[in-house]
Amino acid sequence: MVRLLKPFSIGLLGLALHTSASAEEPSRHRFELGADLSYVSVSGHQSWTEGGAGKLRYDDDGLVFSRGFLDVGLQLTDTVELNLDIELYNDDLGPLADFTEAFVEWRPLVDSANRYRFKVGAFYPRVSMENTAPGWSSPYTISPSALNTWVGEELRSYGMEASISRRPASLGGAHSFSLHGSIFYKNDPAGALLAWKGWSIHDRQTRLSDILPLPPLPQIQPGMWFQRQDPFLALFMEIDNDPGYYVSAEYRYSNKAMFRVTHYDNRADPRAFENGQYGWGTDFNMLGMQFTLPGDIGLIYQWMDGLTVMGPFIRGAHVVDADYYSDFLLLTRAFGPHRLSARYDRFGVYENDSVPLDDNSEYGHGITVSYAFEMNKNVSLAAEWISIYTYRDAWEYYGLEDEGTETQLQLAVRLRFGNSR
Repeated sequence: MVRLLKPFSIGLLGLALHTSASAEEPSRHRFELGADLSYVSVSGHQSWTEGGAGKLRYDDDGLVFSRGFLDVGLQLTDTVELNLDIELYNDDLGPLADFTEAFVEWRPLVDSANRYRFKVGAFYPRVSMENTAPGWSSPYTISPSALNTWVGEELRSYGMEASISRRPASLGGAHSFSLHGSIFYKNDPAGALLAWKGWSIHDRQTRLSDILPLPPLPQIQPGMWFQRQDPFLALFMEIDNDPGYYVSAEYRYSNKAMFRVTHYDNRADPRAFENGQYGWGTDFNMLGMQFTLPGDIGLIYQWMDGLTVMGPFIRGAHVVDADYYSDFLLLTRAFGPHRLSARYDRFGVYENDSVPLDDNSEYGHGITVSYAFEMNKNVSLAAEWISIYTYRDAWEYYGLEDEGTETQLQLAVRLRFGNSR
């Protein structure tokens, strides 16, 4: 996979550079190439990325290559664009480089006040209001909220999304309304990380072929499982051959306010089992809002509440049956080339089943403070401090205290090159 992706990525980059460098004709294509180099100082448990129970991405102090990415939009025709997002990580969870999104978008020209858009391929569901920069990055912090960290970990849609939007002339053109709906496959295991690992805060996105570790699973009593789920998780699989869906509605007022509601349901059969993975029936409702406050202070609030179930029905519930919730409030302000952001997260999981030695309940909160300085259009510096408190009963299974606070300081040099800047 890496041998294929490297020349492919280089070829895409060369094409984007060639087209963007033309002085005679503006580029029809969009691209952004980025890399983050960081120093991290952490305090907490072994990271979940290393098979531990910790909430953060790193568990050792030192210099790290945080990520590289290539975000490309190739204009195939006047109305059709190919979008490719490739993430590069130097870890053991997948190939060096792989796709996070790959889809074709069609925006037909119609003689109507309505505007239509269709997407086909692999893409993020319409949830995050933080991750709006190229490469599904956040322009406010290095690490997104717990809510959107989970979106980056477990959610991806292989399918089609259809959208319709309208900007009523009778309202002066500042107001716009849109509806979005998607039918998708290959996200049946979503919910496994949320139940067995819990919420996290970090900036690593799951690529399409990544294999993720689960925290050490306790020994359930014999006979409680018909089959044992693998301790490694391939998230983007179709297990029961039934499609999932999401629907979303948005309202925008100029660039001053936005509201979004989304309902997501992967419709996975919790009893279905294939290639070492169960289907996890996972659904949620999400409400989000974004405002520009007086003093040019930006505010983002998102709330999510859902349910995930897995396994056969035992003692009145599935083997895993958990309600979950998360919300956050983010404030941000730009001062010329400087940006200061602060975010407060809350999160929790409520256990509904009674399987021994598999208590997935938790609650906690996190504080993130971030500062960024854009030195020029290609180089910026960023500093981020995260403190995340968690009470989780399952930590006692691994010889850990059932509550604790983990912290991380990250100092990053962020390189960005492209014609979308």
